[in-house]
Amino acid sequence: MDYRDPDWVAEKLGIERNTVYRFMQEGIIPALQLGRKWLVSEEKLSVWLAQETEKQTRARRESAQSAERVMRRLDTFTGDARESLKRAHGEARALGHGALDQLHLLLGLAQDGQSSAGRSLAAMGVGAEDIRKRIEREIARGEGPSARRLGRNPAAKRAMRLAARLATREGGGHPLSPVGTDHLLMGIFLAREGLGHAFLLERKINRQRLKEARAAVETQTSRKKGKKSS
Repeated sequence: MDYRDPDWVAEKLGIERNTVYRFMQEGIIPALQLGRKWLVSEEKLSVWLAQETEKQTRARRESAQSAERVMRRLDTFTGDARESLKRAHGEARALGHGALDQLHLLLGLAQDGQSSAGRSLAAMGVGAEDIRKRIEREIARGEGPSARRLGRNPAAKRAMRLAARLATREGGGHPLSPVGTDHLLMGIFLAREGLGHAFLLERKINRQRLKEARAAVETQTSRKKGKKSS
């Protein structure tokens, strides 16, 4: 028989004994429970490690490929939108997260007080610190360094896809219509799911409020330009 106790597993994997127990209880590590005693098959553990290695390697590869595709499409984003995405990426990496979430995108938008979306969020009472606190509460910090380029989780992908569609529609159907920060903000709301969408709903932000905030920002910008030209 090749069954080992949790202490042996902890030593071999180089992790805390309590972590091993938690993994066994959650069904992550294949294990056998006899009364109060836990046992792990060395053979099954080796198979699980091989499978987990393949799964994580594949996920990192797909994430990197997704990130590369995003970088190639950034030519259609405005300068402000690109900077917001870079800030979102930096925040996610600093927290050791494995992928961009809608909350990272929101944080990147809120950190720029001069962009259309940043000014709209501020006008609606949403600040960067509010979003950062929500990120820390909702998304656990990673234990190791993040990849150099992060992919996006499904909710963030949907938000960015909707932002691009909205920009295309407003641009008369032109596929290369510039995607601005306002499109990204609206895309997060229109996604109808995800942590960023939920965050906006909790603050009573709906499509009408977003449109009104955007219109107010555009009016303020036009007035400033008018004063400068006069």
